[in-house]
Amino acid sequence: MKQHYVMPVGEDDFKRVREQYYYVDKTDLVKTLIDGHAAATLITRPRRFGKTLAMSMLYYFFTLKDAEANRVLFEGCKIEKAGERYMAEQGVRPVVFLSLKDIKQASMKGMLEMLGACMQALYDSFSYLQEGTMFSAQEKKYYQRVWDGEASEIDLQLSLKNLTAFLARFHGRPALVLIDEYDAPLQYAWDYGYYDEAIVFMRNYLSSVLKSNSHLDFAVLTGVLRIAKESIFSSLNNLDVASVASGAYLDAMGFTFEEIKKMAADFQAEDKLLEIKDWYDGYNFSGQEIYNPWSVINYFRQNCRPAAYWVNTSGNTILHHMLQHAKPSQSKALADLLHGGKIKAVLDEGVIYNEIYRNSDALYTMLLTTGYLTMVDYPDPYEDEVRGTMRIPNREIRLLFKREVMKHLSCYTPK
Repeated sequence: MKQHYVMPVGEDDFKRVREQYYYVDKTDLVKTLIDGHAAATLITRPRRFGKTLAMSMLYYFFTLKDAEANRVLFEGCKIEKAGERYMAEQGVRPVVFLSLKDIKQASMKGMLEMLGACMQALYDSFSYLQEGTMFSAQEKKYYQRVWDGEASEIDLQLSLKNLTAFLARFHGRPALVLIDEYDAPLQYAWDYGYYDEAIVFMRNYLSSVLKSNSHLDFAVLTGVLRIAKESIFSSLNNLDVASVASGAYLDAMGFTFEEIKKMAADFQAEDKLLEIKDWYDGYNFSGQEIYNPWSVINYFRQNCRPAAYWVNTSGNTILHHMLQHAKPSQSKALADLLHGGKIKAVLDEGVIYNEIYRNSDALYTMLLTTGYLTMVDYPDPYEDEVRGTMRIPNREIRLLFKREVMKHLSCYTPK
Protein backbone atom coordinates (compact mmCIF):
# COMPACT_ATOMS: atom_id res chain seq x y z
CA MET A 1 0.00 0.00 0.00
CA LYS A 2 1.04 3.62 -0.53
CA GLN A 3 2.72 5.09 2.56
CA HIS A 4 1.03 8.21 3.96
CA TYR A 5 2.70 10.84 6.10
CA VAL A 6 -0.28 12.31 7.92
CA MET A 7 -0.47 11.30 11.57
CA PRO A 8 -3.67 9.49 12.67
CA VAL A 9 -4.58 11.60 15.70
CA GLY A 10 -7.67 10.08 17.30
CA GLU A 11 -8.12 7.48 14.54
CA ASP A 12 -8.32 3.87 15.73
CA ASP A 13 -9.86 2.07 12.75
CA PHE A 14 -7.08 0.01 11.16
CA LYS A 15 -8.55 0.15 7.66
CA ARG A 16 -8.79 3.93 7.62
CA VAL A 17 -5.32 4.29 9.12
CA ARG A 18 -3.79 2.06 6.45
CA GLU A 19 -5.62 3.82 3.64
CA GLN A 20 -5.24 7.44 4.78
CA TYR A 21 -2.53 7.87 7.41
CA TYR A 22 0.99 7.06 8.54
CA TYR A 23 1.11 3.62 10.13
CA VAL A 24 3.65 2.19 12.55
CA ASP A 25 3.66 -1.51 11.74
CA LYS A 26 2.38 -3.52 14.71
CA THR A 27 1.29 -6.61 12.79
CA ASP A 28 3.86 -8.72 14.62
CA LEU A 29 1.10 -9.11 17.20
CA VAL A 30 -0.76 -11.30 14.72
CA LYS A 31 2.28 -13.52 14.26
CA THR A 32 2.77 -13.84 18.02
CA LEU A 33 -0.85 -14.88 18.52
CA ILE A 34 -0.67 -17.41 15.70
CA ASP A 35 2.57 -18.87 17.05
CA GLY A 36 1.01 -19.47 20.43
CA HIS A 37 -1.82 -17.96 22.40
CA ALA A 38 -3.81 -18.76 25.49
CA ALA A 39 -7.51 -19.53 25.29
CA ALA A 40 -8.00 -15.98 26.61
CA THR A 41 -5.40 -13.18 26.68
CA LEU A 42 -5.81 -9.92 28.60
CA ILE A 43 -3.52 -7.04 27.65
CA THR A 44 -3.64 -4.03 29.99
CA ARG A 45 -2.15 -0.68 29.02
CA PRO A 46 -2.80 2.97 29.95
CA ARG A 47 -5.31 4.97 27.99
CA ARG A 48 -4.34 6.17 24.53
CA PHE A 49 -1.62 3.59 24.14
CA GLY A 50 -3.03 2.06 20.94
CA LYS A 51 -5.21 -0.71 22.37
CA THR A 52 -8.21 -0.11 20.13
CA LEU A 53 -6.12 0.23 16.96
CA ALA A 54 -4.37 -3.04 17.78
CA MET A 55 -7.71 -4.79 18.29
CA SER A 56 -9.04 -3.31 15.05
CA MET A 57 -5.95 -4.64 13.27
CA LEU A 58 -6.63 -8.13 14.65
CA TYR A 59 -10.22 -7.91 13.48
CA TYR A 60 -9.32 -6.96 9.91
CA PHE A 61 -6.72 -9.70 9.73
CA PHE A 62 -8.71 -12.60 11.11
CA THR A 63 -12.30 -11.88 10.07
CA LEU A 64 -13.74 -13.78 7.14
CA LYS A 65 -15.97 -10.82 6.31
CA ASP A 66 -14.53 -9.02 3.25
CA ALA A 67 -11.43 -11.17 3.61
CA GLU A 68 -10.08 -10.58 0.09
CA ALA A 69 -10.42 -6.79 0.36
CA ASN A 70 -8.85 -6.80 3.83
CA ARG A 71 -5.82 -8.72 2.60
CA VAL A 72 -4.66 -5.59 0.78
CA LEU A 73 -4.40 -3.79 4.13
CA PHE A 74 -1.48 -6.01 5.12
CA GLU A 75 0.59 -5.62 1.97
CA GLY A 76 4.19 -4.83 2.89
CA CYS A 77 3.54 -5.32 6.62
CA LYS A 78 5.58 -7.55 8.91
CA ILE A 79 2.92 -10.25 8.97
CA GLU A 80 2.96 -10.57 5.18
CA LYS A 81 6.76 -10.69 5.19
CA ALA A 82 6.59 -13.49 7.78
CA GLY A 83 5.41 -15.82 5.02
CA GLU A 84 2.41 -17.63 3.61
CA ARG A 85 2.09 -19.89 6.65
CA TYR A 86 0.88 -16.84 8.54
CA MET A 87 -1.07 -15.19 5.72
CA ALA A 88 -2.98 -18.46 5.31
CA GLU A 89 -4.64 -17.56 8.63
CA GLN A 90 -5.95 -14.29 7.20
CA GLY A 91 -9.69 -14.00 6.67
CA VAL A 92 -10.75 -17.49 7.67
CA ARG A 93 -12.44 -17.02 11.07
CA PRO A 94 -15.76 -15.66 12.27
CA VAL A 95 -14.78 -12.76 14.55
CA VAL A 96 -16.82 -11.02 17.24
CA PHE A 97 -15.38 -7.56 17.94
CA LEU A 98 -16.99 -5.72 20.84
CA SER A 99 -15.99 -2.49 22.58
CA LEU A 100 -17.29 -1.73 26.07
CA LYS A 101 -15.64 1.69 26.34
CA ASP A 102 -18.90 3.62 25.97
CA ILE A 103 -20.75 1.83 28.78
CA LYS A 104 -20.53 4.70 31.26
CA GLN A 105 -24.00 4.72 32.79
CA ALA A 106 -24.95 6.00 36.24
CA SER A 107 -27.14 3.02 37.15
CA MET A 108 -27.32 -0.75 36.73
CA LYS A 109 -30.44 -0.30 34.63
CA GLY A 110 -28.60 2.10 32.35
CA MET A 111 -25.61 -0.25 32.08
CA LEU A 112 -27.84 -3.14 31.02
CA GLU A 113 -29.67 -0.96 28.50
CA MET A 114 -26.40 0.24 26.97
CA LEU A 115 -24.94 -3.26 26.84
CA GLY A 116 -28.21 -4.44 25.31
CA ALA A 117 -27.82 -1.81 22.59
CA CYS A 118 -24.24 -3.01 21.96
CA MET A 119 -25.38 -6.61 21.64
CA GLN A 120 -28.30 -5.54 19.47
CA ALA A 121 -25.88 -3.91 17.01
CA LEU A 122 -23.61 -6.96 17.16
CA TYR A 123 -26.45 -9.37 16.42
CA ASP A 124 -27.58 -7.09 13.60
CA SER A 125 -24.10 -7.33 12.03
CA PHE A 126 -24.55 -11.12 11.87
CA SER A 127 -28.18 -11.07 10.69
CA TYR A 128 -27.33 -13.57 7.95
CA LEU A 129 -27.29 -16.23 10.66
CA GLN A 130 -31.08 -16.17 10.60
CA GLU A 131 -31.10 -17.45 7.04
CA GLY A 132 -31.70 -21.13 6.44
CA THR A 133 -32.67 -23.73 9.03
CA MET A 134 -29.77 -23.68 11.49
CA PHE A 135 -31.88 -22.23 14.33
CA SER A 136 -34.40 -24.11 16.39
CA ALA A 137 -37.68 -22.30 17.05
CA GLN A 138 -36.49 -21.29 20.53
CA GLU A 139 -33.10 -20.10 19.25
CA LYS A 140 -34.80 -18.02 16.58
CA LYS A 141 -36.96 -16.33 19.23
CA TYR A 142 -33.90 -15.74 21.40
CA TYR A 143 -31.90 -14.21 18.54
CA GLN A 144 -34.86 -11.99 17.69
CA ARG A 145 -35.18 -10.74 21.30
CA VAL A 146 -31.55 -9.64 21.39
CA TRP A 147 -31.78 -8.22 17.88
CA ASP A 148 -34.91 -6.23 18.75
CA GLY A 149 -33.42 -4.87 21.97
CA GLU A 150 -35.87 -6.84 24.11
CA ALA A 151 -33.40 -9.19 25.79
CA SER A 152 -33.83 -9.95 29.48
CA GLU A 153 -30.89 -9.72 31.89
CA ILE A 154 -30.40 -13.49 31.63
CA ASP A 155 -30.57 -13.24 27.83
CA LEU A 156 -27.83 -10.62 27.91
CA GLN A 157 -25.61 -12.62 30.26
CA LEU A 158 -25.52 -15.43 27.70
CA SER A 159 -25.68 -13.29 24.55
CA LEU A 160 -21.95 -13.31 23.79
CA LYS A 161 -21.52 -17.02 24.40
CA ASN A 162 -24.63 -17.84 22.35
CA LEU A 163 -23.40 -15.71 19.47
CA THR A 164 -20.15 -17.71 19.32
CA ALA A 165 -22.25 -20.90 19.24
CA PHE A 166 -24.38 -19.60 16.36
CA LEU A 167 -21.32 -18.50 14.40
CA ALA A 168 -19.46 -21.77 14.97
CA ARG A 169 -22.45 -23.77 13.81
CA PHE A 170 -22.95 -21.64 10.69
CA HIS A 171 -19.29 -21.47 9.62
CA GLY A 172 -18.13 -24.86 10.84
CA ARG A 173 -15.31 -23.47 12.97
CA PRO A 174 -15.05 -21.75 16.38
CA ALA A 175 -15.13 -17.97 16.67
CA LEU A 176 -12.48 -15.47 17.70
CA VAL A 177 -13.68 -12.95 20.31
CA LEU A 178 -12.13 -9.48 20.72
CA ILE A 179 -13.29 -7.35 23.66
CA ASP A 180 -11.86 -3.84 23.90
CA GLU A 181 -11.87 -1.90 27.21
CA TYR A 182 -13.44 -4.80 29.10
CA ASP A 183 -13.09 -2.99 32.45
CA ALA A 184 -14.84 0.28 31.53
CA PRO A 185 -18.33 -0.73 32.78
CA LEU A 186 -16.95 -1.77 36.17
CA GLN A 187 -14.99 1.44 36.66
CA TYR A 188 -18.16 3.47 36.19
CA ALA A 189 -20.23 1.05 38.27
CA TRP A 190 -17.83 1.58 41.16
CA ASP A 191 -17.96 5.34 40.69
CA TYR A 192 -21.77 5.45 40.69
CA GLY A 193 -22.30 2.97 43.52
CA TYR A 194 -23.67 -0.16 41.83
CA TYR A 195 -20.43 -2.13 41.60
CA ASP A 196 -21.68 -5.17 43.54
CA GLU A 197 -24.54 -5.69 41.08
CA ALA A 198 -22.38 -4.99 38.04
CA ILE A 199 -19.58 -7.39 38.99
CA VAL A 200 -22.01 -10.31 39.31
CA PHE A 201 -23.43 -9.59 35.86
CA MET A 202 -20.07 -9.01 34.17
CA ARG A 203 -18.58 -12.13 35.76
CA ASN A 204 -21.35 -14.26 34.26
CA TYR A 205 -21.28 -12.39 30.94
CA LEU A 206 -17.53 -12.84 30.41
CA SER A 207 -16.99 -16.22 32.05
CA SER A 208 -19.74 -17.83 30.01
CA VAL A 209 -17.91 -17.03 26.76
CA LEU A 210 -14.32 -17.42 27.98
CA LYS A 211 -14.53 -20.55 30.12
CA SER A 212 -15.18 -24.08 28.80
CA ASN A 213 -16.69 -22.73 25.59
CA SER A 214 -16.15 -25.23 22.75
CA HIS A 215 -17.35 -22.59 20.27
CA LEU A 216 -14.47 -20.23 21.13
CA ASP A 217 -11.24 -20.40 19.11
CA PHE A 218 -9.49 -17.89 21.38
CA ALA A 219 -10.14 -14.46 22.87
CA VAL A 220 -8.17 -11.24 23.31
CA LEU A 221 -9.26 -8.59 25.81
CA THR A 222 -7.82 -5.15 26.50
CA GLY A 223 -8.30 -2.74 29.36
CA VAL A 224 -6.57 -0.28 31.65
CA LEU A 225 -6.98 -2.14 34.92
CA ARG A 226 -6.54 -5.79 35.73
CA ILE A 227 -9.64 -6.57 37.77
CA ALA A 228 -8.82 -9.22 40.36
CA LYS A 229 -9.35 -12.72 39.06
CA GLU A 230 -11.35 -13.51 42.18
CA SER A 231 -13.74 -10.70 41.31
CA ILE A 232 -14.42 -11.29 37.62
CA PHE A 233 -12.47 -14.26 36.25
CA SER A 234 -13.07 -16.70 39.09
CA SER A 235 -12.29 -20.29 38.11
CA LEU A 236 -10.93 -19.09 34.76
CA ASN A 237 -7.59 -20.89 34.78
CA ASN A 238 -6.76 -20.27 31.12
CA LEU A 239 -6.34 -16.47 31.25
CA ASP A 240 -2.95 -15.10 30.16
CA VAL A 241 -2.39 -11.57 31.51
CA ALA A 242 0.09 -9.20 29.86
CA SER A 243 0.36 -6.02 31.93
CA VAL A 244 2.71 -3.05 32.13
CA ALA A 245 4.71 -4.95 34.75
CA SER A 246 4.71 -8.53 33.51
CA GLY A 247 3.75 -10.81 30.68
CA ALA A 248 4.25 -10.93 26.92
CA TYR A 249 3.24 -8.67 23.98
CA LEU A 250 5.66 -6.03 25.25
CA ASP A 251 5.84 -3.90 22.09
CA ALA A 252 2.36 -4.61 20.71
CA MET A 253 1.18 -1.18 21.89
CA GLY A 254 3.35 1.91 22.19
CA PHE A 255 6.42 2.72 20.09
CA THR A 256 9.90 1.25 20.38
CA PHE A 257 13.11 3.25 19.85
CA GLU A 258 13.61 1.65 16.43
CA GLU A 259 10.11 2.72 15.41
CA ILE A 260 10.76 6.25 16.67
CA LYS A 261 14.00 6.42 14.64
CA LYS A 262 12.13 5.40 11.48
CA MET A 263 9.41 7.96 12.11
CA ALA A 264 11.98 10.69 12.65
CA ALA A 265 13.68 9.74 9.39
CA ASP A 266 10.37 9.65 7.49
CA PHE A 267 9.48 13.12 8.79
CA GLN A 268 13.05 14.42 8.30
CA ALA A 269 13.36 15.12 12.01
CA GLU A 270 16.36 13.01 13.06
CA ASP A 271 17.68 16.02 14.98
CA LYS A 272 14.64 15.78 17.29
CA LEU A 273 15.37 12.29 18.68
CA LEU A 274 16.81 13.54 21.97
CA GLU A 275 13.88 15.88 22.47
CA ILE A 276 11.37 13.08 21.78
CA LYS A 277 13.20 10.84 24.25
CA ASP A 278 13.21 13.49 26.97
CA TRP A 279 9.49 14.18 26.61
CA TYR A 280 7.88 10.86 25.70
CA ASP A 281 10.22 7.93 26.41
CA GLY A 282 10.83 6.26 29.75
CA TYR A 283 8.18 3.56 29.92
CA ASN A 284 9.55 0.14 30.76
CA PHE A 285 7.30 -2.85 30.08
CA SER A 286 9.12 -5.89 31.47
CA GLY A 287 12.41 -4.54 30.16
CA GLN A 288 11.07 -3.22 26.83
CA GLU A 289 11.64 0.51 26.31
CA ILE A 290 8.39 2.13 25.14
CA TYR A 291 7.46 5.64 24.00
CA ASN A 292 3.99 7.07 24.56
CA PRO A 293 2.32 6.63 21.13
CA TRP A 294 -0.42 9.25 21.52
CA SER A 295 2.05 11.96 22.44
CA VAL A 296 4.55 11.08 19.73
CA ILE A 297 1.82 11.12 17.08
CA ASN A 298 0.66 14.53 18.27
CA TYR A 299 4.25 15.77 18.42
CA PHE A 300 4.81 15.03 14.74
CA ARG A 301 1.33 16.26 13.81
CA GLN A 302 2.14 19.59 15.46
CA ASN A 303 5.38 20.02 13.48
CA CYS A 304 7.59 18.70 16.27
CA ARG A 305 6.34 21.04 18.97
CA PRO A 306 6.91 19.44 22.40
CA ALA A 307 3.98 19.64 24.81
CA ALA A 308 2.03 17.51 27.28
CA TYR A 309 -0.39 15.95 24.81
CA TRP A 310 -1.36 12.91 26.87
CA VAL A 311 -4.34 13.55 29.17
CA ASN A 312 -5.42 10.56 31.20
CA THR A 313 -8.10 11.84 33.55
CA SER A 314 -11.13 10.34 31.83
CA GLY A 315 -12.47 7.34 33.70
CA ASN A 316 -9.86 7.62 36.45
CA THR A 317 -12.29 8.47 39.23
CA ILE A 318 -11.06 5.51 41.25
CA LEU A 319 -7.54 6.97 41.21
CA HIS A 320 -8.86 10.35 42.30
CA HIS A 321 -10.68 8.74 45.22
CA MET A 322 -7.51 6.94 46.26
CA LEU A 323 -5.54 10.18 46.13
CA GLN A 324 -8.08 11.97 48.27
CA HIS A 325 -7.75 9.19 50.86
CA ALA A 326 -3.94 9.26 50.75
CA LYS A 327 -2.04 9.36 54.02
CA PRO A 328 0.53 12.10 54.75
CA SER A 329 3.34 9.60 54.18
CA GLN A 330 1.94 8.82 50.73
CA SER A 331 1.65 12.50 49.87
CA LYS A 332 5.30 12.94 50.81
CA ALA A 333 6.30 9.93 48.68
CA LEU A 334 4.42 11.35 45.69
CA ALA A 335 6.05 14.74 46.19
CA ASP A 336 9.44 13.02 46.20
CA LEU A 337 8.52 11.31 42.92
CA LEU A 338 7.60 14.66 41.44
CA HIS A 339 11.10 15.93 42.26
CA GLY A 340 12.90 13.01 40.62
CA GLY A 341 12.73 10.40 43.37
CA LYS A 342 11.80 6.73 43.24
CA ILE A 343 9.56 4.54 45.34
CA LYS A 344 9.64 0.86 46.18
CA ALA A 345 6.24 -0.71 46.75
CA VAL A 346 4.44 -4.04 46.74
CA LEU A 347 2.86 -4.69 43.33
CA ASP A 348 -0.64 -6.13 43.28
CA GLU A 349 -2.14 -5.53 39.88
CA GLY A 350 -5.34 -7.44 40.58
CA VAL A 351 -7.71 -4.64 41.59
CA ILE A 352 -10.30 -5.57 44.21
CA TYR A 353 -12.41 -2.43 44.29
CA ASN A 354 -13.87 -3.01 47.73
CA GLU A 355 -10.39 -3.31 49.26
CA ILE A 356 -8.51 -0.45 47.59
CA TYR A 357 -8.29 1.65 50.75
CA ARG A 358 -6.97 -1.20 52.92
CA ASN A 359 -3.75 -1.67 50.95
CA SER A 360 -1.40 1.28 51.33
CA ASP A 361 0.64 0.25 48.26
CA ALA A 362 -2.42 -0.02 46.00
CA LEU A 363 -2.13 3.67 45.14
CA TYR A 364 1.32 3.21 43.57
CA THR A 365 0.18 0.16 41.61
CA MET A 366 -2.76 2.21 40.32
CA LEU A 367 -0.43 5.02 39.23
CA LEU A 368 1.74 2.44 37.48
CA THR A 369 -1.20 0.82 35.71
CA THR A 370 -2.68 4.10 34.53
CA GLY A 371 0.63 5.38 33.12
CA TYR A 372 1.79 7.99 35.63
CA LEU A 373 4.63 5.78 36.86
CA THR A 374 6.84 3.16 35.26
CA MET A 375 9.06 0.37 36.54
CA VAL A 376 12.75 0.93 37.23
CA ASP A 377 13.54 -2.63 38.23
CA TYR A 378 11.57 -5.83 38.45
CA PRO A 379 11.16 -7.87 41.62
CA ASP A 380 11.77 -11.54 42.16
CA PRO A 381 8.42 -13.16 41.26
CA TYR A 382 9.06 -15.92 43.78
CA GLU A 383 9.14 -13.57 46.77
CA ASP A 384 6.13 -13.58 49.06
CA GLU A 385 5.73 -9.84 48.55
CA VAL A 386 6.46 -8.76 44.99
CA ARG A 387 8.12 -5.35 45.34
CA GLY A 388 9.16 -3.12 42.49
CA THR A 389 10.84 0.27 42.15
CA MET A 390 8.90 2.96 40.26
CA ARG A 391 9.47 6.50 39.02
CA ILE A 392 7.84 9.12 36.78
CA PRO A 393 8.79 8.15 33.20
CA ASN A 394 9.46 11.42 31.40
CA ARG A 395 9.12 15.19 31.18
CA GLU A 396 5.56 15.11 29.85
CA ILE A 397 4.29 12.94 32.70
CA ARG A 398 6.13 15.03 35.26
CA LEU A 399 4.08 18.04 34.14
CA LEU A 400 0.87 16.01 34.17
CA PHE A 401 1.73 14.41 37.50
CA LYS A 402 1.74 17.83 39.12
CA ARG A 403 -1.43 18.88 37.32
CA GLU A 404 -3.52 15.69 37.56
CA VAL A 405 -2.16 13.76 40.55
CA MET A 406 -0.88 16.18 43.17
CA LYS A 407 -3.93 18.44 43.01
CA HIS A 408 -6.16 15.58 44.18
CA LEU A 409 -4.19 15.02 47.37
CA SER A 410 -6.07 16.30 50.39
CA CYS A 411 -2.90 16.65 52.47
CA TYR A 412 -0.41 18.15 50.03
CA THR A 413 0.63 21.78 49.94
CA PRO A 414 2.53 22.79 46.77
CA LYS A 415 5.92 24.36 47.40
